[in-house]
Amino acid sequence: MTAKDVQRVDRMKRAIARFAVVVVLFAIALPAAALADEALKNVRWLLSNPERLPLIVEKRRNEIAAYYNSDEAQLLWLDQPRSHELTSEMQLAYLQGLRTEDYPADVLEDAVLSINSLSSPADIAWVELLYTGHFLDFAHDLRAGRVSPRVLYPDAYMPSNSIDTIDALSRLSSSEEMSAFIDIWQPQDDTYRRLKGHLQHLYDIQDGGGFTFLDPGSVPVPDLRRRLLEDGLLADASDDTDYDKRLAFAVGQAHLRYGLEISGQVTPELVRALNIPVDRRIEQLTNAMERIRWLPNEYSRLQLYVNKGENTYVFLEDGRVVREGQAYPNCPDRNHTTLATTIEAVTFHPTWQVPWEFFGKELLPRLKQDPEQVEAAGYYLKRSGADVPLDALPWKEASLRDIERASNREQYALFLPASSENPLGQYAYRLRQEQRLQLFDLSAAPEDDLFCNPYLPKTAFGIINGLDILDQIIEPRVLPADGIEDRISRQDTVTFPARGGLMAVVSHQSVWVQRQGLIRFGHDPYLEDARLTAALSGRPKP
Repeated sequence: MTAKDVQRVDRMKRAIARFAVVVVLFAIALPAAALADEALKNVRWLLSNPERLPLIVEKRRNEIAAYYNSDEAQLLWLDQPRSHELTSEMQLAYLQGLRTEDYPADVLEDAVLSINSLSSPADIAWVELLYTGHFLDFAHDLRAGRVSPRVLYPDAYMPSNSIDTIDALSRLSSSEEMSAFIDIWQPQDDTYRRLKGHLQHLYDIQDGGGFTFLDPGSVPVPDLRRRLLEDGLLADASDDTDYDKRLAFAVGQAHLRYGLEISGQVTPELVRALNIPVDRRIEQLTNAMERIRWLPNEYSRLQLYVNKGENTYVFLEDGRVVREGQAYPNCPDRNHTTLATTIEAVTFHPTWQVPWEFFGKELLPRLKQDPEQVEAAGYYLKRSGADVPLDALPWKEASLRDIERASNREQYALFLPASSENPLGQYAYRLRQEQRLQLFDLSAAPEDDLFCNPYLPKTAFGIINGLDILDQIIEPRVLPADGIEDRISRQDTVTFPARGGLMAVVSHQSVWVQRQGLIRFGHDPYLEDARLTAALSGRPKP
């Protein structure tokens, strides 16, 4: 048993002893029914009193009062096993991807111990409210996350995720155990559950001293077997030095898990990935779980999730990966998009509203030379909504400053229908809050995995081979009868509504779940994890 195990056992023993004392004290103080009735009255009196209560209660005072003044109200903590269960869960909060030090289990246990046969009903009611306040903080963090996305990114657009206080307290009162409450309260998402299960596995490895270290110079086969066993890629390990087919397959799975080119050979890149400390892997998992909590449960049914740090997307249905592929952020070093919004429709052969920067830098020289050639390429101009022939304006005398003035007055708007010059490709998504996000067709993966078009928004993402998922995006009742590819081949612009409740989510995950249910670990090239870890620990963000 490790030192951490001994400390945990000692904490649990002390908590059990305290709880036993509390039960005895409650039994001595008043008969259970009388105590409950009198304490509930005093809880209501404290909540109706104009004097301020402790901040942990005061910040949700109205909602807490609504629960305790309802006909279904009951004491939740006094003389109840769940008071001990709550403090135990707080002490094990790290297994939920939270931080144990954020929850004052010892304070709550000491408050209960302060109750004795001479305590007034008002004092007992105060302890009830103290438990309720800290429970709601724990429930909020478990369901909605510890920090808001806007703490990291002021321009982030996420649906507000908060908890319903009365719902939380009602569900708690109807749950036989705290663990049962947690099971129904945590994000109901298959990806979240898989990550949580792997997190507990990593903490077991941490308690055992961490991952087996592999010598980069020469990896002994028995050490490799033990390391792959720790990752769950081998069913058992032995001191056998034979590099057999089963081990080679497990090595290939390890390459896949850590985002490397699949190989049955032990490469230097694989050794480096396997030697990353378990603490960093735990950090990746807890950050991934935090980002999942940012989304309200009702938005998790259908998601197109773009993982900007790994140039990937997954289509999720009830947290289960249905499709996956590649998606590239536009100019990733500047693309700090973190948002969720509704997908409203998909437009085949979309029209591009040309930004004025492109107009001035790219088109003005062509317009000065031959406006008819620009018009023949498909560009058309509107002024106050009316069409204006391109050759009707004196482009030879125009300057960049003239273009800027026109754009500032919003007199003119330039458009380009589907064409080889239109960067939106064969289709684009129409999104609520679309000025914050643009999803479009990218014909091929960019060289060096880096895509940057300065004339597209910094919140744009190009999806590779995205036709494969449009049958999941478009409302089934209006899917083209002859198939999506046949409909696109007609070259006309047409818009199809999306499935109801479908969300587009863009964030960074350095650990995620693949379609086969495999957990993948990636990288943090733009310090997204570092920013979140700093925010969660209260440090200034990097």
